[in-house]
Amino acid sequence: MRYWRAAMILIAVLVGRAAGDAAAGDPTRVWMTVESEHFVVHYYEPLGPMAQRVAVVAERAHRTLAPALDHEPDEKCQVLLVDDVDGANGFATVLPRNAITLFATAPTGNSVLNDHDDWLYGLVAHEYTHILHLDTMSGLPRWYNAIFGKTWAPNQVMPRWIIEGIATYEESKRSSAGRTRATGFDAYLRSAVLAHKQLRLDEVSGSPRALPRGNAAYVYGSHFLRYVFDRFGDVTLRNMSHTSGAYPVPFAINRQIQKVTGKPFTELYDDWSVHLRDRYALQAQAVARQGVVTGEAMTNSQETNITPRISADNREVYWFQIDGYSEPRVRAMPLQGKDAKARDVYASDALGPFALLPDGSLVLEQSAQFRRDYSFQDLIWWDRASSKTTRLTTGARARDPAVSPDGRQIAFSKNGESSSALAVTDFAPNAPIREIWRGQRYDQAYQPAWSPDGTKIAFSSWQKGGWRDIQVVTVGAADPAHAQIEPLTHDRALDGSPAWSPDGRYVLFDSDRTGISNIFAYDLTTKRTWQVTNVLGGAQSASVSRDGTTLVFHAFDFRGNNIYRMPFDPASWTPAEAFVDDRPPSTDVHDDEVVVRGPRAYRALETLAPQTWVLQAQLGTFTDSTSIQTGGSDVAGIHGYSLGVGLIPKSGDVNVAASYGYSSLRQFVRFAASRSVSDRTGFRIDGVNKSFREEQWSATLAVGLPGEWRPGANWSLSLDYDIDWNRVVKQPDVGLDPTMRVPKPPLSDYVQSGLAVRASFGSVRGSTFAVGPQRGWEISTSLRLDHPALGATYRNVSLSWTGRAFWSLPFGKTPALAARISGSIRAGDLIRAGGFSLGGVPAQDVVQAIINSTRYSTTGYLHGYASRSLLGNQLHVANFEYRQELGNIERGLASLPIYLRRVHIAGLLDAAAAWDGSPTAKSTRLAVGGALRMDAFFGYFVPGTFEIGVARGLLNEGVTESWFLLTGSL
Repeated sequence: MRYWRAAMILIAVLVGRAAGDAAAGDPTRVWMTVESEHFVVHYYEPLGPMAQRVAVVAERAHRTLAPALDHEPDEKCQVLLVDDVDGANGFATVLPRNAITLFATAPTGNSVLNDHDDWLYGLVAHEYTHILHLDTMSGLPRWYNAIFGKTWAPNQVMPRWIIEGIATYEESKRSSAGRTRATGFDAYLRSAVLAHKQLRLDEVSGSPRALPRGNAAYVYGSHFLRYVFDRFGDVTLRNMSHTSGAYPVPFAINRQIQKVTGKPFTELYDDWSVHLRDRYALQAQAVARQGVVTGEAMTNSQETNITPRISADNREVYWFQIDGYSEPRVRAMPLQGKDAKARDVYASDALGPFALLPDGSLVLEQSAQFRRDYSFQDLIWWDRASSKTTRLTTGARARDPAVSPDGRQIAFSKNGESSSALAVTDFAPNAPIREIWRGQRYDQAYQPAWSPDGTKIAFSSWQKGGWRDIQVVTVGAADPAHAQIEPLTHDRALDGSPAWSPDGRYVLFDSDRTGISNIFAYDLTTKRTWQVTNVLGGAQSASVSRDGTTLVFHAFDFRGNNIYRMPFDPASWTPAEAFVDDRPPSTDVHDDEVVVRGPRAYRALETLAPQTWVLQAQLGTFTDSTSIQTGGSDVAGIHGYSLGVGLIPKSGDVNVAASYGYSSLRQFVRFAASRSVSDRTGFRIDGVNKSFREEQWSATLAVGLPGEWRPGANWSLSLDYDIDWNRVVKQPDVGLDPTMRVPKPPLSDYVQSGLAVRASFGSVRGSTFAVGPQRGWEISTSLRLDHPALGATYRNVSLSWTGRAFWSLPFGKTPALAARISGSIRAGDLIRAGGFSLGGVPAQDVVQAIINSTRYSTTGYLHGYASRSLLGNQLHVANFEYRQELGNIERGLASLPIYLRRVHIAGLLDAAAAWDGSPTAKSTRLAVGGALRMDAFFGYFVPGTFEIGVARGLLNEGVTESWFLLTGSL
C-alpha cells in the first residue's frame, strides 16, 4: 500500500504543476476555439492561423503515432496554444484529462531543438507521444480511474529518461529531423563516452548536476531507447507501454522491460555503453585521420563559455560565461592571454547574446516582463563609460542583436507567432522597426551579422522543409519582399552563427555537415566553402580580429564549452567536403489534409466539470471522519474551483469548504468559504476544563494585485477581506449544583472580520552548484486589521514579517552566509497571554515523510530549547547559517527511485525573544549548533534533504537537542 500511496502522491505533484502553469491574466485576450476529429485547440487572437495549423499537424501526429503506440484515447485531447514567452517549449498531462500546452515560439538559432522539419509538427508529435504513452492504462488502474476520476497513470511513475526518451525518440522516428538525429545531442554522448565520463544508469534515473543535467533525460533516454527499439524491433515500444500501463506496482521498470525483451534495463544499458564506445571510437579515428584542428584553449572553467567577440582594438576577447557558481556575466580577457587575467564586464539575470561596440559598451538581449503577463526578449544598452543600462526596445521580442559598423543601426531577429523576421532599428530607445527579410509563414531568421562596409547582413535562416542555411541580404531595400538575397548554403546541414572577415571576403559560420559541428568559411570571391576547424566535440560562433590575424570560437567537450583561439590563416584551410544527405524526405503536412471546424468563441464550461473525486477516511483518530473532495478548472485557467464535504459519523456533523478563483483580470480574484464543526476545550465548569462543540463559518475574498518580475528583482501585493463567525452548538452535558462556581463559557457567538494586506519584494539569486541562494535579499510582510467598521465584534491587529539575506563568502566556491529574521506582533481585545510560541525542532517520522512527500523547513526554529519554552504576543527570531559543501555523492541504486546528490554542512546560530507587556532578561534565548545535510531525490521527481543536527541552548532553560529530519531542498 505504501508503494501505491507514493505513486499517487507523485501523480498529484505532476497534476499540481500542470494546473499551476495554466494561467490567463490578460483581460484583453479574446479566447477562441477550433476543433478537429481528435483535438480541441484553444487560443487567443491573433493566434488563429497558428491554431488551425496546430490542429492539422496534431491530426497528422495522431495518424502516425496512435498505431505506433497502439492506443486511441477515449476523449479528444485539449490543446492550449499561447504566445506568452520567447522560449520554445510545451508540456503535456493526462491527469485529470489529456491536455497539451504549446508555446508558439520556435527555437533560437543555437538551441538543441533547432533540428526540425516543421517546428509545430515536431513539438506536437513530442507532446502527443506523452499523451498516448501516459494515457495507456488497463487492469486495476483503469478500474480505479473509472470510479474516482483520472488520478492514476502507471506510466507516469517512471524515470524521466523513459518518459522523455520515448517522446524524443518518436519526434525523430516519425520525421527526418528531431533530437536523436541532431548532432548537438550526439556531441553530448560522444564527448562523454570518449572521455570515459558517460553517465551511469543511476545518474540518468536521478537528477545529476553533471552535464547535461536536466537534458540527460532527453539525451540519454532517447538514444538508449533508440538502441533498444532498433535491437528488438519497433514493436518493443508499444509492448513496453502496455505492459507498464497495466502494472499496479510502481518503479518496477526492470521487471516490465524484461517481460518484453528478456533483459532488464540495467543489462541493456551496459550493452548500449559498449555499442557507444565502438561507434564513437570509429568517429574519433576518422577525425584523427583528417587531422585535428582545435586551436588553443583560452578558458578552462567549463560549463558555459560561449559567443566570443574580439574588441575593435584587437586587444581583448569578450564572451558570455555561466560557470555554475556566479551569476551570468559577460567577461573580457586578453586576446593573446587566458582567463586567468579575465575581468567581469556586465552581470545580470536572463541574459542572451550580445553585440560588442568599439568603446567596449554592449547591446544585449535580455528577458523582461511585458504587461505583467508576458516574458519577452528585448534589447538593452550597457554604456561602459557611465555603467548605465538603457532599454532600447519594449515588447519587441528582439533577439540576437548586431550593431552596424557605423554604430547607428541594430539588426536583430524579431520573434512572434512561431516565426521570426530579420529586422533593423536605429540605435535609440523605442525607435521604429523595419523588417528586411521574412520568409514563408513559419520561416525563421537568426543571428544577423553586418558586413564590414555596413551594406549587407549575413544571417542564418530556417525555411520550409528543414533547410537551415546562411543567406546574405542587401540592406536598404524599400520593399523587403524584393530585397536582394544571396544564399551561401542550401542543404540539410545546420548552418548558423555567421561572421565576416574584416576584408569582407569570407563569411565564417558553423555547420554540422561532417556529422560534427565545425567552423567553415565561404569565399564570396570564388564561391567556395572551406573547413577551418576539425574538432571532436563541436565548434561554433566564430569571430575574427579586426587585423585579420586571429580567430576565436567556442568548442564543446563533456564538461561544457570553452573559448579557443587559433591563427586566421586561409592557406591552412581544407576544401569542405560535399554534404551527404542521408535523411529521409522531410515531413510535409498540408494545411488542407484534415477538416478543422471553427473558429468559435471559447466556452469555459466545456472543460469545467469535475475531473476527479478523492475519498478519504480517517479512522482510529481523536475524531473519526470521512470526506470527499473534487475540483476543476477550464483549460485556459480562467476559472478554477474546489469543493470538499466531510462527515463526522459520531456526531452527524457535516463540514463543507469551497473556493473559486478567476484569473482573466489584471487582478487575480479568489473567493473561499467554509463551515466546520469541531470539538474544543475551554468551557470551565466549577473550575474544570470541559470540551464543547463549536461551529465556525468563514469566508475570504482575496485580490492579487499585479506584481512584477524584472531581472534581479520581483515584487507582489495582495489584499484579503476575511470574516469568521464562531458559536457554541453544544455545551458540556454536566448537571449543575448550587454549590458550584458559576460556569465560565468560552468566548463565542461573535463575528471577526477584517482586511489583510500581504506584500513581498525579493532579489534572491542562486546558481547551479551553490548550497542554496548565494546573494540578494527578500522581505515579506502581512498585516491584518479587525475593526467594527469592517464588521468585526472586537478590535484586533496582527503584524508578521520575514526577511532573508544571503552572502557568498570570498573564500572557496560554495561557502555562503544565510540570515533569516522574522517577527510577529498581536494586539487588541481578544489577545490572551502567550499568543505565539517557539522552541525546539518538531518531531517527524522520516519514513512517512518520504512516502507522503512531506517536508519541513530548513530554518525558522529556535534550536536547543523545549517546545513552547518561549511565549508571548510579541515574538522575534533570527537564524544565521554558515553553509559549506563537503562533497558530491551523485549515486543512486541503478534504476530505483532514490538518488543521493551531495553532502553539505551548516553552522547554526539562533537568537529569539518573546514577551507579553514589556521585555525582560528572561525574554531572550540564544543557541548554537550544527547540521549535516544530504540532498536526495525520491520517486525520480521529488527532491528532499536529510538533516542530522545538534544544538545547545546557551541561556535560560537551554538544553542539548538533536534531530533527524527530511526537509525541503535549499
